Amino acid sequence: MTNTVLILGANSLQLPLIEKANELGYKTLVVSPVTDEPGHEIATYSEACDVVDEEGVLKLAKKYDICGIITDQTDLPVRTMAYVANQLGLPGNDYEVAKIFTDKYLMREKCKEIGVKTVEYKMCKTLEEANAFYDGLNRDVILKPVDNQGSKGVYKVSSRAELEKRFLEAIKYSRSGSVLVEEYIVGREFVVEGIAVNYEYENLCCGDTDYFDIPDVFSATKREFPSIADPKIINKVLDINKKIAKGFGFKQGITHGEYILDGQDVILLEIAGRGGGVFISSDLIHLQTGLETEEFLLGVATGKINKIPDFSWQNKSCCYISFFLRQGEVVEIRGMKEVIDLPYTYHNNFETLKVGQTIKTNSDKTSRFFVIIEADNHDKLMERREHIKELLTVKIKNDVGIIDGIIWE
Repeated sequence: MTNTVLILGANSLQLPLIEKANELGYKTLVVSPVTDEPGHEIATYSEACDVVDEEGVLKLAKKYDICGIITDQTDLPVRTMAYVANQLGLPGNDYEVAKIFTDKYLMREKCKEIGVKTVEYKMCKTLEEANAFYDGLNRDVILKPVDNQGSKGVYKVSSRAELEKRFLEAIKYSRSGSVLVEEYIVGREFVVEGIAVNYEYENLCCGDTDYFDIPDVFSATKREFPSIADPKIINKVLDINKKIAKGFGFKQGITHGEYILDGQDVILLEIAGRGGGVFISSDLIHLQTGLETEEFLLGVATGKINKIPDFSWQNKSCCYISFFLRQGEVVEIRGMKEVIDLPYTYHNNFETLKVGQTIKTNSDKTSRFFVIIEADNHDKLMERREHIKELLTVKIKNDVGIIDGIIWE
């Protein structure tokens, strides 16, 4: 066995993991279907392969005689990661467990099995099934492709006519041809990050989620840690998250759970068997707890870490803030360098924003731009957020003329 670690995914969100592996002396085999993603440029070895192609990735793992396989901040490779680890006898989660963490229907079913309250739901493969469930429920529903990510194909539905239109759109985003139809509830939302080693599990941090006011774009404008909710509610969320992670059989790595408060009940929206995207895993966990996330992930993937590492609260506030752009052509960008150079900003994806770029309809969270910020407390964090909003300007040219292009809320 060589000192080569296989990393699934090569976009900007996987760069911290690839960079840390290089720094620690591993040879890095980076695999993704898009060869111009930046992770390929800094890898020891680069291979083009779909990250959901389990047999294709297994073939590459054998070719390079890897010592571990890992991904972060993306759902798509989670099953492949478990499959390859299981086939080669490497550290990893069980494949059946990985299926639960990447299938919204299986999450709901497992919640019922372990005694965690959930919403009314039905997995539907046909419009007729969806109509029957909707008629019986007699309230608004939300449609979710069971096995997709990035909020693609997710729609809120308030009428039969709307259901018939949106169901056919949602099912296109499901690789298995299934859509989860469930009751739509409104309430305060939370996000929880946690870690596991050899089935021992610890919560790391709980945060608050604020959403854009854009129809059918279920995307956060801000995720802030720590939560500023009542401590009793936070503890309830943390207890449910730990029960779910352990009840689902999560063996190792990081989880990213999203929850909603429905009256007095904490309801799971979804939980992922990887760290939170938008640099939650690489930046916000570290800012909150001091944990070196990438080093931890590499350690459990290669069998070098066999117990929960020490971490401690850092007594500060941090968040990501994000924005969309209006449709049209980007004709001017001001303040980007100033924002990047601020002493309290960290990772961002501003490298994807360029003059001359054409901005299309914002249909899901993948078209956001974002940056990580930190402060000593919540109030100071909000001041810094407003300062960034004042600094950054993007002008868009469309049929109306040249307009302010940024959508912050």
